[in-house]
Amino acid sequence: MYYAGKEDRGFATDNSAASGKNRNAFRAFLDAIARLFSPRGASYKDSYFLYAFSQRYRNNSYDLSRAYDGAQSYTMNMRPNESDEANRLEALHAYDILDSAPEDGFDQLVMLGATLCGTSMAVLCFVDSEREWRKAVFGTAVIEVPRAESICARMIDAREALVVSDFHSARIFDKAPIGWRFFAGAPIVTAEGFILGTLCVMDEKPHTMVAAQMDGLKALAQQAMARLELRRYQRQGPELQRDRFCQLADSMPHIVWSADRDGTIDFANHSIVEYAGLRYASDIGKLWSELLHPDDFSRTLEAWEQSVQTGEIFSAEYRLRRGSDNAYRWHIAKGIPVRDDQGNITKWYGTTTDIHDMKLAHEEIGRLAFFDTLTGLPNRQLLMDRLAHTVTLHDRIGRTGAVLLLDLDHFKNINDTIGHDNGDLLLVLVAKRLLASVADRHTVARLGGDEFVIILEDIGTCDETAAQAATKLARNILDALNASFNLDGYERHITPSIGIAFFGSPAQSITELLKRADLAMYQAKAAGRNTMRFFDPAIQEAALVRASLEAELRQGLARQEFVLFYQPQMNSAGNVIGLEALVRWNNPHRGMVSPADFILLAEDTGLILPLGRWVLEEACRMLVFLTANSSTRHLSVAVNVSALQFRQPDFVAVVLDVLHSSGAHPGRLKIELTESLLLEDIEGAIQKINELKKHGVRFSLDDFGTGYSSLTYLKRLPFNQIKIDQSFVHNILNDPRDLAIANTIIALGQTLHVAVIAEGVETSTQRDLLAQCGCTLFQGYFFSRPLPEAQLQDFLRRHLAA
Repeated sequence: MYYAGKEDRGFATDNSAASGKNRNAFRAFLDAIARLFSPRGASYKDSYFLYAFSQRYRNNSYDLSRAYDGAQSYTMNMRPNESDEANRLEALHAYDILDSAPEDGFDQLVMLGATLCGTSMAVLCFVDSEREWRKAVFGTAVIEVPRAESICARMIDAREALVVSDFHSARIFDKAPIGWRFFAGAPIVTAEGFILGTLCVMDEKPHTMVAAQMDGLKALAQQAMARLELRRYQRQGPELQRDRFCQLADSMPHIVWSADRDGTIDFANHSIVEYAGLRYASDIGKLWSELLHPDDFSRTLEAWEQSVQTGEIFSAEYRLRRGSDNAYRWHIAKGIPVRDDQGNITKWYGTTTDIHDMKLAHEEIGRLAFFDTLTGLPNRQLLMDRLAHTVTLHDRIGRTGAVLLLDLDHFKNINDTIGHDNGDLLLVLVAKRLLASVADRHTVARLGGDEFVIILEDIGTCDETAAQAATKLARNILDALNASFNLDGYERHITPSIGIAFFGSPAQSITELLKRADLAMYQAKAAGRNTMRFFDPAIQEAALVRASLEAELRQGLARQEFVLFYQPQMNSAGNVIGLEALVRWNNPHRGMVSPADFILLAEDTGLILPLGRWVLEEACRMLVFLTANSSTRHLSVAVNVSALQFRQPDFVAVVLDVLHSSGAHPGRLKIELTESLLLEDIEGAIQKINELKKHGVRFSLDDFGTGYSSLTYLKRLPFNQIKIDQSFVHNILNDPRDLAIANTIIALGQTLHVAVIAEGVETSTQRDLLAQCGCTLFQGYFFSRPLPEAQLQDFLRRHLAA
């Protein structure tokens, strides 16, 4: 069998010492040989035979004499001579099949071929002298094509099956028939060895054939040949029919049989003797029922009796016992009636073909399509089918069901610490525990990744009863999964978060139902994980608001709706020493939106990255503006950076690129980082900070004291400034503890020679008390609110003039 579909690399070899000149000579040589030996005088790219020849010699050097001998021998052996073609055409015409009317038996074969191979088209064709004529077609209306354009005609020349996985990459063809990407064909061969045509399948998309599918296609082509013979016998005298039929039948690899008008089997070929281990083929009439699998006997007998009574074509699939090992194998039987001139049935002829491997391959394909290959549970596709059916049924009968969506908490840590193999093993073990926790009538499916879905059917007629049943099962699942797992010697624990949504009457869409369960599951995670939550309409409303805000946020970035406000930073003498850049969203529908209402959403969706870069660019633009004025060139601009921004591998490169493209002075840029974002990778943080400090960029530690404050990391991190969080400043006059914390931070900064600035200063009393503690830098509403750029310039003019 010949496979095409990979790029032709037969003329370029890695180990060849040939020069480009020799390579071109070799191509020209092959082109000449193709014109000599190809029936249509095509170039080497079009020559099917020389393509195969080039593959044979592709690892050799360009030895022209050796290549010529090989090409001549290979091509002449492959090319049929004129007398062979004349004999083949004579054999074809003897069957009187060309231009005949459609027949059900042949139509069924092409439908079986398309189903077997999963293609949209199939044809059974015969190759005449000047044309390809199609006896049966499926998925196409084309009945005839010129032989010069026929792919099947190439199989007549090559005398073997052909598979083209993708015509776009198969360079042996100039062009594919319109609408074809995939082709596979098996030859229809007479007992004398003449190839009359092919049974082939095609599709608009590329395909990969498995061996069982190719074997099945060949078996169908053999059945087509058998039907041709049976068709010819019907046009001959009874005695000659019988002799020729028996002679042909014994040459066939399938079981070939005949029956009288009443349906009693009176003949079978020698294949049944070999398969079933019978002494004589004639024993089949008496022993046929004993060879059938008991589970298949009744329906097969019923189908046969119905065909005998109605005269319809007989077709059945059943298992036959094999004599060598008593194993049952699947077969398909087809039988057609022979009628006399009055239309009365006089005989039945049929074939029985072993389809066991083909059927197993179909079952495997079905399993792969509807079941998860790792856990064996129903996959997403089967889950959606079952859920749609269950929701519709419960709506009709007025009962309540539930969907439980389960997600494993911190599953990624398992993969990262003990490997993906153990992660897969954990998923298998979780699936087994879920199945053990759920009744057989319910469905457990794997949605994907570490998510599982359980469909609970018929758990009550009211919300209270359904909630109790779902709660009981969810608790059982929590208990089952909280027990430790042994993963290849590793003892590990895993916890689930479970979201529950109910369905009943009226029916909801399955998409909406899963969305509700998903929202509830995330509420379970927010509640601390290892718990369950029921869907709450308020949750859905919040999710809809969030989704709407996210869409507006994306549009806002595209429409440049964001602006920077600047809040002055002052020293104890009342002089402006710097500015903090604070982003605001000027939403056309919501007005000026505070960052507290959109920054978290921007971080969750990743939009903080483009937004953060824009803020940095605008802040550097302001630095350039300030530097141009002698009275403001000393001012710095502080920019807040999110954890997601700072953790990007290219963070340092982005900052330096913005500084370079804007022309801003690096020493006037101050980057503010919160202590929480530093803890995940302290070594990486130190490296990034030091790299930017080499270029003059300064750093400020924001919100110090509100997180996991550690003197150890503070000693190692090269900050230029520490900010006292406004939560301590707000109650500094009333809460001695806040005053003590502020005093400690100021003293710490003095000891480490790091500047300290207090934010959130709203009164002169707060400022004076902080100053008594030794704080010299301040920021807050007492001095100024965050100002848009135009108002900032007025503020600077007043204070710098003073």
